[in-house]
Amino acid sequence: MEKRCKICGLPEHYTGIKYDEKGVCNYCNFYFENREVFEDTEKLEKIFQEKMEAAKQKAKENGAKYDCLVGFSGGKDSTYIIQQLKEKYGMRVLAFTFQNAFATEYGRKNIENALQKIHVDHIAFSMNDKELRKMYTACVNLLHNFCSVCFHYMHYYSYLFAGQNGIPLIVNGRTKGQMLQAALEKRLLEPFETSHTLLEFEHQMFHGLEEKLHKQGKADYLENIQAEAVSYFAYHDVSEEETMRTLEESIGWTRSKRGHEDCYAHAMAEHMSIRKRGFPIRQGELAVEVRRGKMTIEEMDRILEEDMGHYSTVSEETKERFEDRIRRKDR
Repeated sequence: MEKRCKICGLPEHYTGIKYDEKGVCNYCNFYFENREVFEDTEKLEKIFQEKMEAAKQKAKENGAKYDCLVGFSGGKDSTYIIQQLKEKYGMRVLAFTFQNAFATEYGRKNIENALQKIHVDHIAFSMNDKELRKMYTACVNLLHNFCSVCFHYMHYYSYLFAGQNGIPLIVNGRTKGQMLQAALEKRLLEPFETSHTLLEFEHQMFHGLEEKLHKQGKADYLENIQAEAVSYFAYHDVSEEETMRTLEESIGWTRSKRGHEDCYAHAMAEHMSIRKRGFPIRQGELAVEVRRGKMTIEEMDRILEEDMGHYSTVSEETKERFEDRIRRKDR
């Protein structure tokens, strides 16, 4: 029988995992050593409010039209954050959407509906498609992953826009599960520290890979641009169900039949994760929820079993569409 953490259920083949003499993993030990900080909702809300007020003041000093930038896909997290920032915190929000050709009609309709109801300014942007395809293909061939390409360029352009427009704050939708799934140090981990440059922010995402790329000159990290990056859900304990229900009732947002319906390539990302790592993408995220007492190991296993069944195979149509997207030559 495969060894698993006694508390969160992470398996022995999970990246970087180690167990102590009690059979508890290093990720659980780090979390419980710092649990009081991660779960102090009143203090976290106060910190977040202070950051919002500081951003307003800095934007005023810069003569900026906006207080913050938020990436916008039409999914539940980005839509909820934009709504809360404007209506609860009084922020002047600029929403931006990276057009990577993986968008779906579901996402487009939710974006259109949200903009009609929430009334924030919005820009959509794209990049050189030949270069983007080149990066997707390289990442798939080398790492059996392509989501990191989208992450990098979303963050690259967010810092570029911030620098061009004097916007002091970038707010993202990373969840506690995403932030804590591989956390073993406080450096640049919210709420202990926030990042203020693109290179610092990508340390949170890639845990050292970004520094190697930077030293080798293989990526531009906009070294002269500074803006604070804040993860909304690091400071707010809001469940997925609460997020979706709030949006449904307030703006008529449409929930997806299955997660990440705003990106048609998500099934390929899951399929690659299962083939490379032996488990679905959200294995680590759900383990964090078990660690936090938000669900049981049995509930996690049931969700992961469903994901394994759903994504272990991918239709030929989806594969062909994905491969055509990332590899075909410009016409």
